[in-house]
Amino acid sequence: MDISILIVDDDKLVVEKLVEGVNWKQLGIGIVLTAYNIRQAKEILEEARVDILLSDIEMPQGSGLELLEWVRNKEIPVECIFLSSYAYFAYAQKAINLKSREYMLKPVSNRELEEALGSIVEILQKKREEQGEGEDKKSAFWERYLLQENYSQSLLEKGYKEGICSPEGKYFLEIIRIFPDSDTKKKKNLVLYHFIIQNVAAEFMEDRHQKLMAVLRESDYEWVLVAEEKGSQEERKMDSCQLKECLEKALHMRVCFYMGVSSSVEELGKSRRNLEQMEQEAVPGNNGMLFEEEWDKKDIAYVSPPWEIWEKEMSASDMIADTQEKILHFLEELWNSNQVTISTLEQFRRELMQMIYRYLNKQDVLITRIFDGREFDEHYESAVATLPDMEIFIRYIFEKLAGFQHQDNRQESVVEQIKHYINDHLKEDLSRKTLAGSVYLSEDYVSKIFMNVTGISIPSYVASCRMQKAQEYLKYSTFSVSKVALEVGYSNFSYFSKTFRDYTGCTPNEYRNRVTKKQG
Repeated sequence: MDISILIVDDDKLVVEKLVEGVNWKQLGIGIVLTAYNIRQAKEILEEARVDILLSDIEMPQGSGLELLEWVRNKEIPVECIFLSSYAYFAYAQKAINLKSREYMLKPVSNRELEEALGSIVEILQKKREEQGEGEDKKSAFWERYLLQENYSQSLLEKGYKEGICSPEGKYFLEIIRIFPDSDTKKKKNLVLYHFIIQNVAAEFMEDRHQKLMAVLRESDYEWVLVAEEKGSQEERKMDSCQLKECLEKALHMRVCFYMGVSSSVEELGKSRRNLEQMEQEAVPGNNGMLFEEEWDKKDIAYVSPPWEIWEKEMSASDMIADTQEKILHFLEELWNSNQVTISTLEQFRRELMQMIYRYLNKQDVLITRIFDGREFDEHYESAVATLPDMEIFIRYIFEKLAGFQHQDNRQESVVEQIKHYINDHLKEDLSRKTLAGSVYLSEDYVSKIFMNVTGISIPSYVASCRMQKAQEYLKYSTFSVSKVALEVGYSNFSYFSKTFRDYTGCTPNEYRNRVTKKQG
């Protein structure tokens, strides 16, 4: 298993420089995780196995020393190196007391850092050699047998001979699918997901005295869990439901399970093919659980909803919410009568959008004025994955339509609403997506009319408002500069200082000194 490192620094440029500049592969470090504050670091440390912690000390939302103290109290086995801009004796003494391996002053060269990391890697590798490599050997067997070599009989005989599996044993497969949102997909931290799923599954099964054989990653968002059968089928179903809940809590996203029947090792191939077919045809419901033994492979005829009636009701009144509830109720009835498959959901989605296009065309409104292309596409594509996804898609469509219907959509009015929202939420996220959502319009449309009315872009206006507010805080409050940065929406102190200097021609401290002298 690869050695992993977590880099923690509030300065993203420093983190990027370390990630790109250090020869991690040559050092023997295969997994590089990053965090920009203590909160993010704690989440990663609780969810993934981290071998080395490389952390800054002074950060706006908590120090690296506090983080390492938390790690030691949690008894997480991590080796630590501190990088600091300050040669404070108290810092170094505290780092030693917390058993940090190194305390290095910035700027540090890649060569110096690699030497320090190399020493720690040697220590970790020696520990691993002492612990043995049995688990890696088992995982390699199951990956080859189930994912690579199509259930090779010669490989299976080798597994019997080495005691990895038994011809008399009973085993089962579970396919685990995760459903990250669009922001999480951008980060695509697949290594972290694998760590979480593997660790949570291992701990869960160990607590229940069950034998986990392997957790194999089959694709970006899909894993195959292999385990030895213990207890009854009903007990295993209950355990799988609880494991799903544990994974959702750890991953902070929805998880679906496709649970296979108990069988011999030689029959696992048949079970896996059934589970794959279930993935292609069956739709997970609200509980996110599908069972091979309960799956009905019959063809299901599509039942067409009363689209024309719903469209007339939408056009004749402003009760869009009523139509939404009727559509959701119709879908629920289809589900309860076992008439929902991925193919029927695809047709349902297609006909729903045809109704929406016709409705907007009668209102003489372009769909791009209300819906953002990328956001809409993400909802549209995921709508047929599970029943909750389709319900989310329907609510998304009708929330946008209802908001637009009750909105004063004159350009000047929209711009004034956005300005008010910006000034009332300077401390919060003010992305284009957030601002467009506040007025129920698409990002592209909002950006266009804001520029038309004001002559400046939304990001420029937001930055200007934040800098003006920062000047007020520096002039009239006793807030520290880092506190001012947080109050106007900047979690990265270095970036705030640079932006303030570009806007005013001086640093925040220089500005405060000048206004203080004038007031004196």
